Amino acid sequence: MMMNETLKRIGQQKGWDEDETLDEFATFVSQQFPEVWGQIGNSLKGLADADADDYAFFADSFDVHINRRSGGSGKGEEWVGMIVGYGGHRDTMERQRNLAVESAEGNLPQTLRYGIQYNGNPVGIGRAFEKNGNWLLLDADDKQILSEKAEKGPPRWAIPINDGKSHIALIGSKNGQRYGKPAYMAKREWLFVGNKTNSFLNDGPLPPRTLECSFESANLHLQMHRPIRFKAEEAEGWPDKDVTILRTGNMSPSYDLDWVPDGQVDTATRLFKAHQFMAQFLPVVDLSEMMDYHDKNATQSPNGKEYGPTFAITGVVDYIDHDGKEAPAFIEGGFKHSLTMTSQSLRRDSPDASIWIEMSRHLVTEHNALKVKKQDGWHTYARGSRVWAVVRSRTWNATDGSVNLSLDALGIYAMPLRSIIAVEPDEDTSDLSNLDDFAGGVAE
Repeated sequence: MMMNETLKRIGQQKGWDEDETLDEFATFVSQQFPEVWGQIGNSLKGLADADADDYAFFADSFDVHINRRSGGSGKGEEWVGMIVGYGGHRDTMERQRNLAVESAEGNLPQTLRYGIQYNGNPVGIGRAFEKNGNWLLLDADDKQILSEKAEKGPPRWAIPINDGKSHIALIGSKNGQRYGKPAYMAKREWLFVGNKTNSFLNDGPLPPRTLECSFESANLHLQMHRPIRFKAEEAEGWPDKDVTILRTGNMSPSYDLDWVPDGQVDTATRLFKAHQFMAQFLPVVDLSEMMDYHDKNATQSPNGKEYGPTFAITGVVDYIDHDGKEAPAFIEGGFKHSLTMTSQSLRRDSPDASIWIEMSRHLVTEHNALKVKKQDGWHTYARGSRVWAVVRSRTWNATDGSVNLSLDALGIYAMPLRSIIAVEPDEDTSDLSNLDDFAGGVAE
């Protein structure tokens, strides 16, 4: 079925292919207009065969609905550029919440009376429960602090204890007023390279910066290595307040170049090829020089923790761990995968030299870190493929006293015309026949 212009635009904005767009459209019509859906035989084909005007009406309704569902265009100024790395998902209230649960399950009366200490600061604890269609928060003296209409489950400030048999809540205080603190505060971080829309074409991208998504935007799975447009606000970073980040709690991204004047679209299209974009606007480090780069650019937080720099590297894949290994709970997906990369400069002194890159299973499953996008879709790539990686470096001490470098991948991009499709998902090949036209550099 051919999509009309409205559906094509929605698909382009959301980064969906034709099948994904039609599936989302069909779900919308079936859920929002169930009587019509039944009359047309429970299929979009029935809708398209019925009346062109009806099809256009439902497509327009879908457009309004999906933009409203995504929270509109968001707050702040409009930014354009590319997401080149994924910084991870975390719950900033998890430790405080877990401490409250541990204390309450150990001695509830004492916890209600004295609260807990978190990072040297007192935090009050109250009882939370549902009564007469409302969720109530009471302190140790049974004084009501908060009442909220019950919806589809406990509110964001209620914390289950004892396997959900009862609930507690964190009590905050500001200007003499007490309130129920949110017990869950999800954040998702991305590495963004871009600029404000009205500055990008004249000034180019700013240095890479973190895009911090919270509240509704924390649930978004943004697409990497594509042009992206969204609204966000500039804010102080942490732990370094001198670093500027972008912050948003509600955004509706578009993946298009509609902001580019007609006469510059061809240039922008070439610029936004992922490997060209990273080569021009990220610090690119030769594989043989990474340790020196780390030593010169590592920073320390106020508590003395070392943070390695973030940079881009490129090379030929030498080994891929498709199965992965179990990892600590804070690693998204519960598994870590790895690959090794090599280059001519790295093997100049040691013919077998290669560098290890580790990545989370989330990066593999959600962002195709071990796949390449060819014209007919995504395929697992094999040894001998050329990839770009955005990595963050860190050091560790070996048992012999030596200091070694490790690389954590924030993003992996396999170059379509420089990648070999694996015969099977877990089978590598040394056939380099489709690399005969390789000329080096970043050309594809």
